[in-house]
Amino acid sequence: MFAVRLHNQLSVGFFNNSTHTGTSTHKQQLASARYFKLVDMMLDKGSTSLYKRKYLLWSICFIIITLIIFLAYRNNNMEFYVLNTGELQGNNNTKGNDDISPMKTNQATESPNPPEVCGAPAKIDPLVPVRGMKTIVVAAYLDKWDSEHVRVISIVYRSEMADHHCLFCCGGRKFTSRAQCHIHRDHFGFVYGTADLFCKIPQGCSLPTHLAVYTPLGGDQDVSFLPIHNSQPQPQTNAFPYDFTVCISTMFGNFNNVLQLVQTIEMYKLLGVQKVAIYKNSCSPDTQRVLDFYHSTGLVDIIPWLITSYINVSGGWRPSEFPGDLHYYGQLAALNDCVYRYMYKTKYVALNDIDEIILPLKHRTWNEMMEYLTQESGPDTGFEFENHVFPISIKENSGRFLLQEWKDIPGVNVLEHIYREPNKAGVLNAFKVIVNPRLVQEVTVHGFLNFDYQTVRVQQNFARMYHIRRPQRHDLHQSDLIRDDHLWSYSEKLVPAVNEVLKKSNLERVKAT
Repeated sequence: MFAVRLHNQLSVGFFNNSTHTGTSTHKQQLASARYFKLVDMMLDKGSTSLYKRKYLLWSICFIIITLIIFLAYRNNNMEFYVLNTGELQGNNNTKGNDDISPMKTNQATESPNPPEVCGAPAKIDPLVPVRGMKTIVVAAYLDKWDSEHVRVISIVYRSEMADHHCLFCCGGRKFTSRAQCHIHRDHFGFVYGTADLFCKIPQGCSLPTHLAVYTPLGGDQDVSFLPIHNSQPQPQTNAFPYDFTVCISTMFGNFNNVLQLVQTIEMYKLLGVQKVAIYKNSCSPDTQRVLDFYHSTGLVDIIPWLITSYINVSGGWRPSEFPGDLHYYGQLAALNDCVYRYMYKTKYVALNDIDEIILPLKHRTWNEMMEYLTQESGPDTGFEFENHVFPISIKENSGRFLLQEWKDIPGVNVLEHIYREPNKAGVLNAFKVIVNPRLVQEVTVHGFLNFDYQTVRVQQNFARMYHIRRPQRHDLHQSDLIRDDHLWSYSEKLVPAVNEVLKKSNLERVKAT
């Protein structure tokens, strides 16, 4: 009976595999038929003899070995078939000179039926891989400094000698030009880096609306077009939709620091921010509820940032400590994109992380602070605000803001952390910036790589950045920390605002008594 069951299972398994691949050869089918016929013979009457039992056992073993070899052959050929038809979904190894294919990801993908431009699909969201090379296109913008070119913010494999070409869509017609690639110097030693591709607008293409990047190796047939932003006439005055936009990059690692997220955004609102742009890779369901609420109010723009679908990213800035192929989930590309995305929508941009708040000490709002600073230093100035770490390992003892409403909300309560580490004297401490985005060509994590005007470091007693995070200096004792509860002066408005957001996001978990 065991032999009969094994015979039936092997038969079903073999023919299922053959049907799945559709590539079994005539020789394999004949060989299999002979082996199954041999097993049937062994199961005839009189097969109970010792000789026949041994023969049957050896035959079954031979069949199993043959099937293993066949399945291995089938898998190898299937991989070869997929690689050569462009259907492979890729893996985490992005090194080398092959083009990038999407990795497996649990993130939502774009609509299966995107609109068409010049007979090809058009994408709205950033990050489009280029066939035939290891380039990811982020977004395209008419270049402010040279209106004859379109600047395409991209992520490139730095050692790849890629031949980038630009395919323009103008009034339903296609035009091509060759791109020049400029790699930003801040890449922190990772094999991938942020780059600008400069595509010259061809003659006869007076009003380009969309652009695709391709390589002769990959061809220009199966491309995805991206809209060319900032191509409309821009305001000549300061009449922008927003005074302040905060660029946050990037949200990743199933982000679940919900309480600090809400507290920080509500602080931004109190300071005068009208738009927060979040480049989101992944987050928890609770975080998504908060983001959905803020998005519904128009305060938050959520930019999909599915970089992990294409590149093996690093979770830090130093390759020796945080292995990967690209710095910190593509943070630099996201920051550069944010500056250009909101260049003509906002008077100022602030490049912050979600655990950072630039807090004025002489004024109540950013508008008041920036008005004073620009009067002192001039309008064409970028302002640097020095970083001060408030370690989350140290809490104040009064319990004043240990609120019942926040008890079950995951994340850091910023109002409990009012002790900051002293910055070292005589060294250049980290900072973040608020700047007129129309002055900026390239940005990095702390400041600018290509900036047309001056930058000024704001004095610590005028304004400073509150960075509520893990301890940075491990050589300090609690007695070395400096008490700084200036954030509490906003608590009267901050606390009810946070509670309202939690309630409207369906995160209010305290049962009514």
